[in-house]
Amino acid sequence: METTSEGHTAVTPADRRPRRARRWTVLGAGVLAAAGLLSACSSTSSASGTKAAPSTAPVTVHLASVILTGGMTSNPGWPIYQPSSFTVPKGATVDMTIYNYDTGTAPLPSSTAMYAKATGVSGLTEGGQPVTSLTAAQVSHTWTVPQLGINVPISAAPSATSGAKQPLVVTFTFTASKAGTFTWKCMAPCGSGADGMSGAMATMGAMEGQLTVA
Repeated sequence: METTSEGHTAVTPADRRPRRARRWTVLGAGVLAAAGLLSACSSTSSASGTKAAPSTAPVTVHLASVILTGGMTSNPGWPIYQPSSFTVPKGATVDMTIYNYDTGTAPLPSSTAMYAKATGVSGLTEGGQPVTSLTAAQVSHTWTVPQLGINVPISAAPSATSGAKQPLVVTFTFTASKAGTFTWKCMAPCGSGADGMSGAMATMGAMEGQLTVA
């Protein structure tokens, strides 16, 4: 500190340093605190104060079901999907695998021959081979969700000449874009009755079930 000719007390550069140092210490702590707050937020704000929507990572769900024959469940004439009910989040990409142990076919009649073509799914493979459609006579079962436009035709499993029966492995992908509870059905006449549409075909938990998208 020194006194000027007008009698005022002047501040020397040496006197300024402690005060300036304290000032920058406070400011530095404030900057660090603000940076920590921003990094903890899931959204950012623009100069106008509008918040940007948080980014959401895509969700992939893996589902699997097994088609068992009546002989495998001690209920002849009643093939079933096990499990038959599924729940997935809305917007999810669903990778589904179906293991078909049924070596028999259930040819589609001409009135439902459209179910021999895959719709609403991508990447359909059967036994590791890409498939887009079958002939009506090749169909063993289908996995069909009418309200979502999904249809997957499924061939018969290979006949076992020796050893344990091997399934036909069917894989495909679809997007669960619509919320709700939807009934899926097998459209091949693989049940009982004159038209093959009774018994397992008309029973929830056998050749039909539910897909819930929530």
